[in-house]
Formats: sequence, structure tokens, C-alpha cells
Amino acid sequence: MRIGIGRTVVRRGLCPDGRIGSLQCGRVVADDDRGLLVRAGAGSATVQRVTLDKAPTRSLPPADEMRLPTLAVPSTGQPYGALILAPSEAAHSVWWSFDPGGSFVGWYVNLESPVGRWSGGTDHIDQALDVLVTPDRNWRWKDEFAEQTGQPFFWTEEGAAAVRAEGERMIALAETGAFPFDATWCGFRPDPNWPHTALPWWWDQPGPLPPGDGRTVQRAT
Repeated sequence: MRIGIGRTVVRRGLCPDGRIGSLQCGRVVADDDRGLLVRAGAGSATVQRVTLDKAPTRSLPPADEMRLPTLAVPSTGQPYGALILAPSEAAHSVWWSFDPGGSFVGWYVNLESPVGRWSGGTDHIDQALDVLVTPDRNWRWKDEFAEQTGQPFFWTEEGAAAVRAEGERMIALAETGAFPFDATWCGFRPDPNWPHTALPWWWDQPGPLPPGDGRTVQRAT
């Protein structure tokens, strides 16, 4: 089922145990064969997980993060905007980043395991390793992930190799200037009538949802 342009959706990064670890709110720009494209505007709502003394969990070693009681806390995004493309069943998402003046500043490839798509947005599990690509298509790896390999809840050596292979596949596309690393959406300008995206009431509802289960998440606007 396609999601209509302009609708609010949430992009949820799940912890390996199923808790919501992070969330970005955005509005649908396109939903087609390339995937779900969402604008997460500057100042739109986000959710981050913190410890009981309010320290962001992303600063903790993963093994410690999984053993601590934590809270999901609402906040707002950074003073830049992004377009986020989540291709169906792909092990990555691609972010087009824009500075506060609206100029394109580069791509961010987030390597992730797709969990599912539902009427309120998408769910994924982050795979820690990322690729940064500049507008002139130079690239570098970000956030090596050796310490998680072999740990409970995380990936095996074989799984780690698959994550890196997906990153290398995206790097090859960047080096040749193939989509998504061509000019597509680099000149994007958001609809001026779209306000900052607020956190919807259904942000933490279970998903993906089977059809006809009686829940009302489909009322998202």
C-alpha cells in the first residue's frame, strides 16, 4: 500500500531487543518503486533513548546499553534538513543532507537491517557501519563496528561481512555516479506549506500491522 504525499510518517530505529532506540518524524515526498522518500525537516520531532540520568545511550558501549533501563525521550532534529530514501527490503537507507540555507551538502548511507514497513512508516535495526559521500562523490567509512560482532543480540562474523559488502556495493554506485548518487533530488526544495513535523500520537504503536487487526494507526495525517 502506497502512502500519500505529505502524510506524516515515522522512521523508527529499533534496538536488537525490539525497543524503539531512535525515531525521526517526516512527511512523505514520494512512494514508488524506488522506495519511501521522506523529508525530515529541521526542527521536526525526534525521539532518542537515554539512561535514567538522561545520558544518551548512543554514547555507551552496545553491551552496556542493552543491560540498562532506559527511556524514550522526545526532542527536535538538528538545524539541517534531510531527505531519507528507504528502498523496499534493502539493507540500507540513503540520506540527502541540506544545510540551513537549503544547499545540498552530501549523502549519508545508513547500513541497516529492514524490519518492516507499516502504515505509519518504516522500522529498521541499525547495523552501526555507515558511509559518508560528499557532493563530489568522495567517500569514507563511518563508525566501525568490530566491537559488536559476535556479541549477544548483534551480528556474527558472517553477518558483519554481509553488512560491509552492502556498504561496498553502495560505494561502487557512488564512484560511478549512479542513482542515488546522481543529481536526483539534490536540488530539492520542500513545500513551503509544510510545517515542522510533530510527533504523532501513534509513534510507538506496534508495526508492521497486519491488515484488518482493528488498530487505528491508518488515521495518520
